[in-house]
Amino acid sequence: MKRLVSVWLPQWPIERLKRHRPGAVPDDRPCVLVAGGAHGIRITAVNVRAAREGVRAGMSLADARAAVPILVSHPAEMERDARALTRLALWLGRYGPSRNVEGEDGVWIDTTGVAHLFGGEAALMEDLVRRLAGFGITARAGLAGTPGAAFALARFATVKRSAVLAPAGEAATLAALAELPVDALRLAPETVVLLRRLGLARVGHLAALPRESLERRFASEASSRSRAGQVKAKALAEAVLVRLDQALGRTEEPRAPLGEPPVLSERRSWGEPLISSEALVSEVGLLAEDLARALKAAGLGARRIALSLYRADGTVAHADAGMARASAEAPHFLQLLDAKLSQIDAGFGIDVAVLDAVSAEPLDPEQTTLGRGGAAPEQAIAALIDRLANRLGAKNVFRLAPRASHIPEQAAMRMAPLAPFMENSGLPGAAPAERPFLLLSPPEAISVMAEVPDGPPLRFTWRRVAYAVAKAAGPERIAPEWWRQLGEAEILASDDGLDGEAIDPGQREKTRDYYVAETGDGARFWMFREGFYGAADQSGQPRWYLHGLF
Repeated sequence: MKRLVSVWLPQWPIERLKRHRPGAVPDDRPCVLVAGGAHGIRITAVNVRAAREGVRAGMSLADARAAVPILVSHPAEMERDARALTRLALWLGRYGPSRNVEGEDGVWIDTTGVAHLFGGEAALMEDLVRRLAGFGITARAGLAGTPGAAFALARFATVKRSAVLAPAGEAATLAALAELPVDALRLAPETVVLLRRLGLARVGHLAALPRESLERRFASEASSRSRAGQVKAKALAEAVLVRLDQALGRTEEPRAPLGEPPVLSERRSWGEPLISSEALVSEVGLLAEDLARALKAAGLGARRIALSLYRADGTVAHADAGMARASAEAPHFLQLLDAKLSQIDAGFGIDVAVLDAVSAEPLDPEQTTLGRGGAAPEQAIAALIDRLANRLGAKNVFRLAPRASHIPEQAAMRMAPLAPFMENSGLPGAAPAERPFLLLSPPEAISVMAEVPDGPPLRFTWRRVAYAVAKAAGPERIAPEWWRQLGEAEILASDDGLDGEAIDPGQREKTRDYYVAETGDGARFWMFREGFYGAADQSGQPRWYLHGLF
C-alpha cells in the first residue's frame, strides 16, 4: 500500500534568505519580504517576530510599517526560493526516490517500502524534521496513504506536533482528517466560504453528507442566481467531491517525480542568434569540448548526453544520445549529435545552447595503442555501436548469446552489445547439428507430401510455391521441455484446484522431427513435423512448418 509524506516549510522564504545571508534576518526584530505589484508593495513572507506583532502576508508594506515602525524588509527572491526548494527536494531523496516540490513551500515524498530502514514511519518523520531543523529550516510533516491526506495533515494537524501520521486504510484516514477544517482539502477560497455558509466547516461534516445531498445544497444556494451561476455551483460541488475522494484514496491522484539534475552541464549563449546549420554545428562542437574537459577533470565519462537549444522565439529543441560505454571524447559527442542537429529547425535563430551529461560513471584511464595506432579495437567497436544505436534505436542493436535450450527459437538470447560474454550459458556437450543462417519467426505452416506418413518430405508448398525435394536428411528429433510444462501444470493445480495432469492435450507442446530438404536447384530448407500420427496424447493430426533457410 502506498505511503506518502508531505513536508510543509512554513518559514521557507525567510529561512532560505537567512541561510543565504545570515545577517539579513535578525532574530530580535520583525522582518518581512516584499514584492511590488499593481496595488503597491505587498508583504509576501514574515518571520516569527513579525507574526507576533500582527503582520501578515498580503498586507501592504506601508500599513505594516505604520503598525510596526521597527519592521525590517527585504525584496522577495522567489526564483531563488524555487531553485533552493528543488535542491532540497533532491536532498530529501534519502527518504524515498520519488519526490517533488509541492507548491512554493513544500515537498512530497513517496516513502512506500522505505520506513523500515528508519525504524518505522514515526522514526522516519522524526529524523526528517530533526535534520531539517539542524539546517535551520522549520518543517511540519504529514504521512498518509494519499497525497491529499498527507498535505492536510502537514498543514492543518501540526499545531501541537511537528509530525502527524494517519494509519493505512480509508477509515483510518477519514478518522485522522475528520476534525480538520475543509480548507485542508486544497479547495478554492470561494468554495471554502460556500461550504462554511452551508454549515460544513470540517472534513468529517462533509464526508458524512450523502453525495447527492451536497449537490442539492450547492444547487439550492444558487437557486436565486442565473443559469450560469447554477452551473458554476454544480462544478464547485463536483470539485469538492473530487478532492474528498482523492484525500480518502477513492480516486487516484498521479504525481510526477522530480527528474534528477545532470551530472555536469555546459552552456553557451550568443548575442546574435545562430541561423545557419554550419554555425550551429561549430558551436555545438565547442560546447562538446567544454563538457569533455569538465568530465575529464572530474574523472568521469558520460553514458548519456542531452542537448537543449533555446530559440529566440522562446521555444526549445532537444537532442540526446546514449553511449555503450563511458566516454569523455568531444568528437564522439559531436558525431552522435550531428545527425540529429541536421533535423533541427533553427527558426528565428538559437541564442542559448546547453549540453548536459545526464548520466556518467567513473572513467578508468586506459592505454589505446602503442606507436602510431589509433583507438583500441574495443573503443572503435563501442563508437560504432553508439552510432548504430542512436540511428536505429538502442533496442535494435544487440548481440546473441547461447541459452540452455534445445528448442531452436529459444536457444539464443539478446544481450547488450558490450555485455560480458557468458561462456557457459549454452548447453553442455557436443555442438548441435547443422543450423540454418535464417530462422523464420514464427515458423510458417507448409503443406507436405511424403511417401509414408512418418517419412521425409517429397514435395512441399510454401507461400503458394511448390517445391520438389531432391534429397532430404533427417529426422533430428527435438522433444519439448517437459520440466517447463510440469511447472505450468503445478501452477494450474495451485490456482484452479485442478489435477496437474488434466491439461488440454491441444495446449501441450509436441515433439518435432526436423528435416533438411534440398531441391534440384540446390536450395535448402529446414522444416519440421510437429507431433506423431496416431499418438494418444495429442489432438488433431501432425502439422508441418518451415523454420529456416540455409
